[in-house]
Amino acid sequence: MKIADYLLQTLECCGVDTVFGNPGTTEIPLLRSFERRGRGRYVVALSEVAAVPMADGFARARRGLGVVNLHVAPGLGNGMGALYTAGIARTPLLVLIGGQDRRLLHTAPILYGPLERMAGSVCKTVLRLDSEHDAAANVRNAMRAVLTPPFGPVALVCPPDLLEHEIDAIAVAVEPARLGGLGAACADDLAQRLCRARNPAFVAAEEVHWHDAAGALRELAEQLSAPVYVAPYTGLLPVDAASSAFAGYLSPSFGSIGARLVDHDLLVFAGGRTLRTTLYSPLDLPQDKIWLGDDPMLLAPAGEYAAAHLVDLRAAFTRIGAAVAERLPAQRPARRHRPELMLPSATAGVFHPTAAVHALAQAFPDAIVFDEAGLSTSDVRQSLTCNAGDYFTNGSGGIGWGLAAAVGGAIARDDRQVVAIIGDGSALYASEALWSAAHQGTRLLLVVLSNRRYATLNAAATKLTGAAMKAFTLEPPVLDFSGLAALYGWEFVRARGQDELDTTLRRFDGRVRHNTVFELVFDPATVPVAAARHF
Repeated sequence: MKIADYLLQTLECCGVDTVFGNPGTTEIPLLRSFERRGRGRYVVALSEVAAVPMADGFARARRGLGVVNLHVAPGLGNGMGALYTAGIARTPLLVLIGGQDRRLLHTAPILYGPLERMAGSVCKTVLRLDSEHDAAANVRNAMRAVLTPPFGPVALVCPPDLLEHEIDAIAVAVEPARLGGLGAACADDLAQRLCRARNPAFVAAEEVHWHDAAGALRELAEQLSAPVYVAPYTGLLPVDAASSAFAGYLSPSFGSIGARLVDHDLLVFAGGRTLRTTLYSPLDLPQDKIWLGDDPMLLAPAGEYAAAHLVDLRAAFTRIGAAVAERLPAQRPARRHRPELMLPSATAGVFHPTAAVHALAQAFPDAIVFDEAGLSTSDVRQSLTCNAGDYFTNGSGGIGWGLAAAVGGAIARDDRQVVAIIGDGSALYASEALWSAAHQGTRLLLVVLSNRRYATLNAAATKLTGAAMKAFTLEPPVLDFSGLAALYGWEFVRARGQDELDTTLRRFDGRVRHNTVFELVFDPATVPVAAARHF
């Protein structure tokens, strides 16, 4: 069979049914193979800036492997920022890079570039198909690498001339290396520490999602009546928001983190290589600290860990829970650990972003939520009603991910309502993903929070310099998102007040029937109530 067919059959054997990409000439052999086989789908994006977040959002929403196809050096360059974000969030993402025709390489042809060096800066590893002798092995090696923790993007360079070559090989499912659980002695030791602690707490990161460990973590935390804090900038929700253990997201400030955790005498970190923060402040975490996860490049943010184990988190928490049950006479009384909801008092004539975000959360309690709401993100999180794995944010701090990722999520989960809550500045990035959503027939609700400012940057500038900056405004011109909706065949609704918002939400009745842009227009002087938690 042709190497292109072998590649697609291997993907199929590993459960992949969708590939995202912005194809060019070097992708023609792969696309021809798709069309010839008649199985799977190639979702066309209008740029790599949209294609990579779409594949990332698809993978996160399905908690599985995502695949994206990039067009030689310029396409890889266009997608690198989003590949960085996927790596931060630990997304298993196979990156198929269309290499240039090998017969031309000695002439430095158009689109040629140092693909391995470029991809290596944002991928876990890079492999290349060099000949018919190594092609089958390197396809399998790339699959094994991307399916083996710690997860992240893995690149496979695919020269188009080689994809047309015939090989004698049979595609099979690839069996990746897997992490083990805790041994009995280690589980017993950690259970003793947890039961002995006066006030233990968990800090959870992305690996809880990728290890399918949310249920086991929730059960253990509720057993101990211990809170589960979400590590700052974690790119997805690792514990049910309805759990009594859910304690919300930690702010991305070392000072704030230390203050929030000061009353706990034992901290158990569930994944996470480090604590990702924004503006500097000192960190003081004198408590005993335990780490469980899959990344051997672990960084200790404040003092050493009392214990650290490379483990499968679901197996580890299950075994620790059994050991805890043997020591506790009964489950400790449940305590609510989530911070109190901060809502503004109603003021006539004021359309408040915090009240609007809360109304959205109440109107779509079962939705999958993609959040790039800027300064309103803390408001979104305090109103969350999502289950674990149903709330996503970029995790890297680099905006421009959310809109396209939500399109990927809507393609992945067409059985669920997907809601994207995006700031107007972020909505200007990768807006061409709206075309892919229309082309694929999704039913996505895109809520644009329009205050005509980069409010997050103004908040940072105010904290650092004492004042906002003129550079962080989007007007003039006044942006008209109805034109963007019309361009891509989406429905459009606008609300300038709470009554208009409430009326529209009642009409939606928890689900939109067509792709819809819903613009909420706020006075930029009205600051989200929970904005103080942002830094």
